Amino acid sequence: MSNAPRVGGNLRGKGPSSAANEMLARVSHLYYILGLTQVEIAERLKITRFKVHRLLAQARESGMVRVRINLPFAEWLELEAALIRRYGLAAAYVCPSETSAQTPLSAVIGQYAATILANLLRDGQTVTISWGSTLRAMATTMEAGTAQNLSVVSMIGSLATRSCQDKYEAASVLADRLGAECFYLPGPILCDSVAAKQAIHGQPAVQSVLERARRADVALMSLGGTHMSSIRQAGVISDSMYHAAMEAGAIGNFLGRFINAQGAVIEHPMNGRCLGVGPEDIGGIATRILCAGGPHKVAAIGAVLRRKSVTVLITDKATARSLIEQP
Repeated sequence: MSNAPRVGGNLRGKGPSSAANEMLARVSHLYYILGLTQVEIAERLKITRFKVHRLLAQARESGMVRVRINLPFAEWLELEAALIRRYGLAAAYVCPSETSAQTPLSAVIGQYAATILANLLRDGQTVTISWGSTLRAMATTMEAGTAQNLSVVSMIGSLATRSCQDKYEAASVLADRLGAECFYLPGPILCDSVAAKQAIHGQPAVQSVLERARRADVALMSLGGTHMSSIRQAGVISDSMYHAAMEAGAIGNFLGRFINAQGAVIEHPMNGRCLGVGPEDIGGIATRILCAGGPHKVAAIGAVLRRKSVTVLITDKATARSLIEQP
């Protein structure tokens, strides 16, 4: 996205019609966010390449293409308002669910989250951040100069033992993009034993970082759903550990801990070995942002929202609808 025009502006309530504005937003999303060519967009939407070119030009001229795609029709506003009412949130933001082979849903949500976060941050704040592909996408998309004198603190262990784990680490990337000082938890996400976790946890350096995280102004979090793909692909947990957790009632993974349908941390050996801030530690953080979406995450997102663990949700349209329709 760094070489593409900035996508944004606010056309909500403007323009000739909701349908026309929706088409402008969709074409802009496909082109600037998903990276499709004009030919690919024309084939996907069953329109001519000339019309795609004209719509992109119209989006730029109207101001839609500036900083982000600000989806300009009532349905998005209604979904956001319904999420706020249903779960008692301070704010909710909904982005498109459409993806491409090169840009999965986690990357779509992460890129939209970056523009939202840029409007929320203030000079001198401390931001604490978790781990995962969505937050990594958000971090890599953040623009420099968003705010000054920021601090970034990792919420969970950050010493990678495999190169594949680097693609999920977000704290250092976010700090680099923001020109902020980064505070790491000097230890693995998952310790070998409870005794090893307690030994590391008791170190003054670790306690200092944990205290910074608990006192942060903003928390940035994601979660794993029933697939828990990130922590499995990164080798943090084995397949046998995953299946045992599911049998014990886990519906997802939040801040490195297995959670149940009520959003509570379940009784499982891994949960006692996880190094970092847990769900029970974040209540004092004023702005707690969850960036997550996808059908396999709906149950876990709903559980976390009902437990009031977060104050702001950034998700996609299909997930938003499912969350609103949950009994």
